[in-house]
Amino acid sequence: MVDHDSRMTRRALAAVLGPTLALASMAPSAGADSGVFAGTWIASGSRQPFEFAEGREVFPFQLEGHVNLRTGVGRTEDFWSTCVGLWDSQTGGTTRCVWRSLAGDRVYSVLRGEPLRVGVAVTAEIVGGTGALEGITGSYEFTWHTLDDSEEDDVLTGHARDLNGSFEIP
Repeated sequence: MVDHDSRMTRRALAAVLGPTLALASMAPSAGADSGVFAGTWIASGSRQPFEFAEGREVFPFQLEGHVNLRTGVGRTEDFWSTCVGLWDSQTGGTTRCVWRSLAGDRVYSVLRGEPLRVGVAVTAEIVGGTGALEGITGSYEFTWHTLDDSEEDDVLTGHARDLNGSFEIP
């Protein structure tokens, strides 16, 4: 036999928990996240001159560096970056980059840019990720504020302080 106080307690709990559970079922999944990010990127690496048509500079390159975000991607604000690409002085470049967090999560992106020089905008599409960033999509852009393209020792070094983008993690 159930006493009157037990029935009242169950009714009170149902009245409080019912709407709360209904709202929770409508909330996005715990893994879903989206937002904007901003920060800086510094990278350095090497290029390998490639003999091509006269007056047209072409070279493959690899850069490694640090992405430091004031507002993070998900919960991550620091990434180590590795980028490989092909540069053509007439058509611009195409680059593939991997950002790796200290936890080992990765963000993959495809960069496109105009001639490699200070003040030129570079755009990127985020095409995937791993770990906590699996399925990430989005985009970002930046401008090289400093750029050293030393033909003497085939070293590339760049710094962007206006990295801005948006992301969505399913």
